[in-house]
Amino acid sequence: MKRIEIARRVSEECGLLVPHAKQVVDCVMDLMAEEILTGELSLPDFGRFEVRWTKPMIGRNPLIPDVEIAIPPRPKVFFKPSKELADRVIKTLAVGASKK
Repeated sequence: MKRIEIARRVSEECGLLVPHAKQVVDCVMDLMAEEILTGELSLPDFGRFEVRWTKPMIGRNPLIPDVEIAIPPRPKVFFKPSKELADRVIKTLAVGASKK
């Protein structure tokens, strides 16, 4: 789902004009990104975004396996769903899978 699609859904649900809903969605996404940059964003009943650093690794080019490449540590964003969201996904997908 793209931002504009989210804005259209917000527009329908809240009775806003699409440009106003898009402005709200953009603002919320920017605020979420700022919070993630501080280290963690927790949304009750949805989940938690947090920044973790990867370990330094050694990589290899499959075409030249003798050459090792040092891969430095870097930050990555991880998402951990809340129990409520995880249960909802399992329940929804399990019902969908049983109908196939």
